[in-house]
Amino acid sequence: MRFEATSTEAAMAANGKMINAATPWHVIVDTDEETITIRKRNLILVGGDEEVYSFRYIRRIIIDEHLIGADIEIRITGGTAKAYCLAKKDVRKIKQILLEYNATKKGKGIIFA
Repeated sequence: MRFEATSTEAAMAANGKMINAATPWHVIVDTDEETITIRKRNLILVGGDEEVYSFRYIRRIIIDEHLIGADIEIRITGGTAKAYCLAKKDVRKIKQILLEYNATKKGKGIIFA
């Protein structure tokens, strides 16, 4: 299963990140490949950044809900990945997907220890 979430303009406006309106964050959770990908174009629109993490390196997920929108922070062995101003329902869906995936993996492959 593949799920994609993108920052919303309303959340960026409400949280003071309108400078990123042309370059929103994209989060892709792929349970078939067992990866989370976070993408964002550069502000000059010439290139982009992409971070791909395997489920097995995830240690913690932090969700910070605002009045409009939510931020997600994924703690990974050796670092942190962040995406801002996503829709609250999308952040909850990402959490649900990862917890359901975790429940199917007894023993080997558990993503949250």
